[in-house]
Amino acid sequence: MTNTDRRVRKTKAILRKNLIELMKVKNISSITVKELCEKSDINRGTFYLHYRDVFHMLEEIEKELYEEFQDMILSYEISPNKIETKPILQDIFTFIAQNKDFCMVVLCDRGDMAFVKKIVSVIYEKSYNDWSKIFKLDDKELFEKYYSFILYGAIGLIDYWLKNGMRESPEYMAILTENIIVNGLKSLL
Repeated sequence: MTNTDRRVRKTKAILRKNLIELMKVKNISSITVKELCEKSDINRGTFYLHYRDVFHMLEEIEKELYEEFQDMILSYEISPNKIETKPILQDIFTFIAQNKDFCMVVLCDRGDMAFVKKIVSVIYEKSYNDWSKIFKLDDKELFEKYYSFILYGAIGLIDYWLKNGMRESPEYMAILTENIIVNGLKSLL
C-alpha cells in the first residue's frame, strides 16, 4: 500500500511541476490534458484517475496549499504581552520559498487572483481579530485602510522578491517587512 501511495504522490508531483511550468508560458484555459500528460510522460488514463481536467487539478493544488497556509496562520497567538510579527512573517516567506514556482505563477498576469484573495482573506481575518483585541480598534474603516496599505505593499514586496531571484533569506524578508510595517519610512533612514 505504501508503494502505491508513493507512486500516486510521485505522479501528482510530476503533474504539478509540469502544470506550473506550462502556466509560466500559457493561461490555464489554454493548457490541455493531452499537452500536460505528454510533457509529464504520463498516460491520460492515469491523469483521469486523479483529476477531471486541468482546472480541477489546479483547484486541488490551490486547496492543498490554502489549507496548509491557513493552518499555519491560525496557529499563531498574538497577545498584548507579546506583539511579534517576525515569526509569522518568516513562516509566510518560508512558505512562499517552498512553493516559489507556484507563487510566481499565481502572482503573474496569468495567475489566479481568486486564490490570492482567499489567502489575503485568511490573513485579514486573523490580523483584524488579533489586533482589534490588542489595540481596542473602534474604527474598522481606518484599520481597513491601514491594513490594505500594509497587505498590498507586502504582496508587492513578495512579488519583487520572487521576480528578483529570492536572493534574500525568508528571515531577512520577514525582518524587512516587519520594519516597514512598524516603522514605515523611518526604517529606511
